[in-house]
Amino acid sequence: MSPAAASGPSRVRGPSTTTPAPAGLAARQAALAALTRVEEDGAWSNLAVPEAVADLRDPRDRAFAAHLAYETLRWEGTLDAALALVLSRPLAAVEPALRRVLRLGALQLLVSDVPARAAVDTSVQLARRSVPRGRSAGAGGFVNGVLRALDRRDGDLAWPDRGDDPVAHLALSTAHPSWVVEDLLERYGTTRTAAILAADDVAPGVTLRANADRDALLEELTAAGIDARPGALPVSIRAPGADPRTLAAVAEGRAVVQDEASMRVALATGASEGDRVLDLCAGPGGKTTHLAHLVGEKGQVTAVELHPHRARAIAEAAERQGVRVAVEEGDGRAPPVPDDARFEVVLLDAPCTGLGTGRRRPEVRWRRTPEDAAALARLQEQLLRAAARHVAPGGQLTYAVCTWTTAETTHVVDRFAPEAAAAGLTCTATTQLLPDADDTDGMFIATWQAV
Repeated sequence: MSPAAASGPSRVRGPSTTTPAPAGLAARQAALAALTRVEEDGAWSNLAVPEAVADLRDPRDRAFAAHLAYETLRWEGTLDAALALVLSRPLAAVEPALRRVLRLGALQLLVSDVPARAAVDTSVQLARRSVPRGRSAGAGGFVNGVLRALDRRDGDLAWPDRGDDPVAHLALSTAHPSWVVEDLLERYGTTRTAAILAADDVAPGVTLRANADRDALLEELTAAGIDARPGALPVSIRAPGADPRTLAAVAEGRAVVQDEASMRVALATGASEGDRVLDLCAGPGGKTTHLAHLVGEKGQVTAVELHPHRARAIAEAAERQGVRVAVEEGDGRAPPVPDDARFEVVLLDAPCTGLGTGRRRPEVRWRRTPEDAAALARLQEQLLRAAARHVAPGGQLTYAVCTWTTAETTHVVDRFAPEAAAAGLTCTATTQLLPDADDTDGMFIATWQAV
């Protein structure tokens, strides 16, 4: 359904629903395996989906399976609302394996260009394989009945009218939780909020950061048959159809898979040749290594990371890219650096709800709650206070979060203001990047200059 629609349409058409050519059962099994990993193991889809589809030989099967998995995760709330119209019991009461099959089938009926018969028949087969053999017939019959009832209702989903209930309408038509919609509506109004949420539903292509000569890397990618073009930044390349796992430049550290919003964070720090940099909450190292390239061999980057596996990822990334980074395991609230250590550049890339990454990890919107945003905001303030103590005179403090909630962005800056002033820090800029206007992840960046 288009975000601009007034009421329930015949299809839940979103801006991201260009469907690859339908494939058979194997592709759907791979998609279901990815959904299971995301739900049961808490995996992120940007890792689970490529792994699940890797064994499919036909690239069309891989593309179709990936589409089904990502879009089922993206549209989960809307699919659940549609299924609730035809179920005789709450969807939460349906066992998880069959619930995933129902969502996958509903996605094909309501969002993707898949014939109803193929969507229902393959879902029945998946249901039979998802339960013990003695229950396979019953499971198949149950899924068949629900999806056929949903197909018959197509065109009568009765979503709320946008004028009467903009929150409910946008929540269903763009597949976002109501609290996320409300938070955006308060600041941006209905039209802009609809545009932001619609853009958040468009799966992004691959963006690369060139660590050396961007033009040479563009020529290399083009010669390999990859559709690559310059990005919006001097170091960025847009390569929408590329598979980073197959790129020699990525394996050799000459390029890094990174959204332009993250590149803008490193650039916003003002880091330059010879600077000393403290990067707090630095894992997995994308911004850290970018900073290391900016300060060069004469500079020094100290990366602090709480989690050992993320600290290892920073060290591995630095080695692969040929830059020097001193990695320290520790809590950013009490950084493992001398109390009197001062740095020209201090970056706090703080833990956050991550809602701004929803284009590539759509399940994040369903995992987070308003309570998460409030709790993380308290942590972010503690981290900011610690970061501020290590800014050298004339240096700069940068705060970044890949989200757009008020609690984690402007409210954090406002609450930090008295302490910033007491520490001799002046707020020089705040920027909220958003997917509709900037074609990037949602990223908030604030900077302070020390006297």
